[in-house]
Amino acid sequence: MEIMLTTLGRLMTRCWDSAESSLRILVAQKHPSPPEELITALFAGEFRTKVAKASSNGEVERAFLADLQRAIPDLRLDIAQRASGLVARVNLHNRWHEGKVSAADLGVVVTRPIVDLAFGGNRVEFHRNHATGLLAQAKLGLRAKRAKGGRIWDRLTSQQERLYPKRRRYYSLLLYRLNGPKANELEAFRWQLCSEFALKKVKKWLLSDVFPGEISSPELLAKLFARTIGTDNPKVIETIIDPNASDVHSIDLQIFWPDDGGPPPCVELHHQQQETQEVQILH
Repeated sequence: MEIMLTTLGRLMTRCWDSAESSLRILVAQKHPSPPEELITALFAGEFRTKVAKASSNGEVERAFLADLQRAIPDLRLDIAQRASGLVARVNLHNRWHEGKVSAADLGVVVTRPIVDLAFGGNRVEFHRNHATGLLAQAKLGLRAKRAKGGRIWDRLTSQQERLYPKRRRYYSLLLYRLNGPKANELEAFRWQLCSEFALKKVKKWLLSDVFPGEISSPELLAKLFARTIGTDNPKVIETIIDPNASDVHSIDLQIFWPDDGGPPPCVELHHQQQETQEVQILH
């Protein structure tokens, strides 16, 4: 049975939400009419800062231990100590992007431990570096200069249209909306998941400025953290979403124990009771 790391997940979503708030201030004050690439780069820097602060002040470690304690109320002190030291960081893999392989210009990857209660709750198993990834095509929506308003969105390229059917299971649109006469009022990010929709639907959304299932960034990150969207296929992540040589920018949220620290792969919860029983039997 997997121990759900809900407290840790909520902390990461708060970091993301706070980074978006800081980004909106930056755009309003310093970066009018920013292109998509600049919005993404500025956001990644803000997200990196927020996560680094949460890590350095111990919030990441405390959130993880709180999740363990909730699932295992009688968690032994020695196990808690061995599981301490968890940290987080954000890497922006900033590479030239042309959409030749991915059909997108951004990948979001969450890499974190998976914790299981096994053998009837007598053992805790720690699985490190479990990655979940999602492709996103960032689109910038500007106010249309017509009486009815609405927004104008760039279309998918022919290459993206060709690749979309292969990628749609872990594909999304990231919607950037700018307002104001100087186009310096950035709205909160919105996401449209695409896994259940054919290409013609996506093309219609961009033409009509109507997206049927928009969700917020905290909602998306929570789903990605819980592994209910995207893909955890290592080959897809390593070759499509976040490869070493890539046509995709990637925001990689990494949650890990540094310097080979942290717990061993598995820890027995009740070995002390078993040893006491063995001693009683011997006597």
